[in-house]
Amino acid sequence: MKEKADIAGGLLSIGFTVTFALYLMYNNVPQSIACWTMWALLDIFLFVTCFVAGNKRPWFPLGCAIGASLVTCILLSKNGWDWKWNTVETISAIGVLVALISRWKLGPKSAIVAIVVAMVISSVPALCDAWCQNGQAGWWYWGGISFGCLLSSYGASAWTIEDRLFPVTGFVFSFGMTLVLIL
Repeated sequence: MKEKADIAGGLLSIGFTVTFALYLMYNNVPQSIACWTMWALLDIFLFVTCFVAGNKRPWFPLGCAIGASLVTCILLSKNGWDWKWNTVETISAIGVLVALISRWKLGPKSAIVAIVVAMVISSVPALCDAWCQNGQAGWWYWGGISFGCLLSSYGASAWTIEDRLFPVTGFVFSFGMTLVLIL
């Protein structure tokens, strides 16, 4: 049962993100291309690092990697490489670099912590965009991702960094984004 919940969490992350990418393709919803690009890179790196660290069922990180990459491609096809880059994005990019360097210096488990911290930092542009939006577009995406995080957290094989840190942290952030967009 737990393994099925873990797989369902990964499938939900892919399903909701593909749906959100298609929604973005046909609707004008402000999104930070820099943020989604960093998320895609971090998600890919997190998926590989979780697997190397011992998580043999990293379905949720895989789903996020596929989904964030698709959203990044959609945003780049709509807006090209013309993205805003300011202090927040610079701090986020530094966090990404620290995560990448930590992988080689400290090992996979420490790298997972650094990657998740970098994801939280790189989420600031998306949070700012959500806070400034005049509407509730995207609340359903973040709510669905929250549910996927819960399933993945429940279905994880152990309470270890490689199995649960990302889904639990992802739940806190996604649920927060849901609330920001709804309220």
